[in-house]
Amino acid sequence: MKMSKSRYIQLIHVGQGQLGWDDDLYRSVLEKLTGKESCKDMNVTELKSVLDYMKENGFKVVTKKRSGKNSPITRDKDDKTQLDKLRQLWIAMKYRGYIKEGSDQALLNWSKNQAKRLNKSVAIERLEWLQPKMLNALIEQLKSWYVRVMAKDMDELAPDLKALPLYKEEQVTAQRYVFDYSGKFQRCNVEQLEAALNFTGQMLGKYSGVRNV
Repeated sequence: MKMSKSRYIQLIHVGQGQLGWDDDLYRSVLEKLTGKESCKDMNVTELKSVLDYMKENGFKVVTKKRSGKNSPITRDKDDKTQLDKLRQLWIAMKYRGYIKEGSDQALLNWSKNQAKRLNKSVAIERLEWLQPKMLNALIEQLKSWYVRVMAKDMDELAPDLKALPLYKEEQVTAQRYVFDYSGKFQRCNVEQLEAALNFTGQMLGKYSGVRNV
């Protein structure tokens, strides 16, 4: 599963601090590697090259274990409840770097704010107390948010994918998953956007050493 552009930028900023680079050194490294002085002006391939360089120079990316931190995933259940679906959306957004915290408590805090607004200012104290109608409303809100940020990433990544020297089979897959939706990613559903991001990430990683911008 590919990382989002925002996640790359977040890790690069963490790396700057961990490596002890001041702003002058940091910007000189960025310019040396990509010809650009700011991460926001880079594409994902360029961001990946910066992150890889930082790792080669001692940056250690610390991945938090899910146990005790992330909301429980119920993949083994054939019959997922609405609460399971809400939790899985939340964790998927955390995994892609769109939110900072994937725990049940973070989800509860977000749900409290949303439910209070939707429930005549009456707050909730536990996710399990949410009524089906409220759960459905929260799921749809979270889906809309997830779609919005994924669509934004795809708007930025599609031109990068188009510039790759893809094989014929890859071009066919790219057409089906990505290019057919160019300019209208906001109309896609969660599954379509996840598939588009996953394929694009795979191709950008595969051709990262040969892409010529």
